[in-house]
Amino acid sequence: MAAYDSRKKRRYSGRSAVDGNLARKLDSRELERQLDRSGRMDFDQLYERPPETATERNARRRAQVRASVRAAQKVSPMALLGAICVAFLMVVLLLCYVRLNTISRSIVSMKAEISALEVQQVDLLTQYEKTFDLSAVKEAAMAAGMTQPSDSQIYYISLPGQDQATTHQARKAGALEQLADSLGRSICAAAEYFR
Repeated sequence: MAAYDSRKKRRYSGRSAVDGNLARKLDSRELERQLDRSGRMDFDQLYERPPETATERNARRRAQVRASVRAAQKVSPMALLGAICVAFLMVVLLLCYVRLNTISRSIVSMKAEISALEVQQVDLLTQYEKTFDLSAVKEAAMAAGMTQPSDSQIYYISLPGQDQATTHQARKAGALEQLADSLGRSICAAAEYFR
């Protein structure tokens, strides 16, 4: 047993060796005060931060500089071309919507005009039928003093022969006059042709 005690002493004979219990013994009043204070203390008061070292300060500043200054990035030509195409298509789509809206308005105005013209057509057809109503025409003719012609007022002319006319010239024109007359008719015929 003496060998066991000597080994034990050798093992725990160092500076950091502790023999026994390290727990603090608190009386009940002190425990109550600490518990009462612990609910009222701020986090910063309970745990104080160690002062920042120069290395940590420099590392934090480098991180801030890296975050604020970024290297310029190249824009891909395909991305730029795609953005231009999308913008162009958006403008074309907007113009198509404007055109569609204009066409819709013109269709609505044409439908309104068609309905007005249909009403006007019905009115005009009614007036037309009133003007050519035979009884209305007969009444209007009688009011104007017109009457049907009697048989004694009707004359028939019958001409002997066929339906043709003959002209007679009293004097004969000279050759020069005939030439001028035929030339004039030719010019008139050419002018009529080219009209």
